[in-house]
Amino acid sequence: MNISTIELLGAAIGLVYIFLEYRASWWLWIAGIVMSLFYIYIFIEVNCYAWALTYLYYLGANIYGMIVWKRSSNENSYSGISSLPKKYYPTLLAITFLLTPLIAFILIKFTNTLIPISEAFSTALSVIAMWLLAKKYLQHWCIWMVVNAIYAIANFWLGLYFSAILFAVYFVVSIMGFVRWSKLAGK
Repeated sequence: MNISTIELLGAAIGLVYIFLEYRASWWLWIAGIVMSLFYIYIFIEVNCYAWALTYLYYLGANIYGMIVWKRSSNENSYSGISSLPKKYYPTLLAITFLLTPLIAFILIKFTNTLIPISEAFSTALSVIAMWLLAKKYLQHWCIWMVVNAIYAIANFWLGLYFSAILFAVYFVVSIMGFVRWSKLAGK
């Protein structure tokens, strides 16, 4: 299989994943595991090493989220959706502003990536967003809006057009997901 075919399959699985996330379905974690495997390969092929590592992290985070959600709720339950306590904001900002330059330095010094700053910033945010999703915090959608915008633009620039479309769809669904989960959290 060539990279375009693999990218198309990864993007298709990604659409299933975002649909399941929007629905707050436990099955999102299974789709996330499969999609992660595809995107680890894709991003290694285009020298986006931080993104490949991000998807390796997603692989573990999907397993973690699957276990946490299974323990805390029914398969298709919206129970447990809540707003992120404000006490976490300073810590999450600090993590973002510490991880970004560290990842960027490593990418610039040791890899041939074409987009080290974009990769570094979106990777730092992605780590936080996955943790927030596993905890069913509403604000994970806000972080995904930023990450998905970066990924859509960068993937287009890299010539990964299926992925650029996928992340543009993710951006729109992030907005819709935030609205939907906000209503569900208020119930």
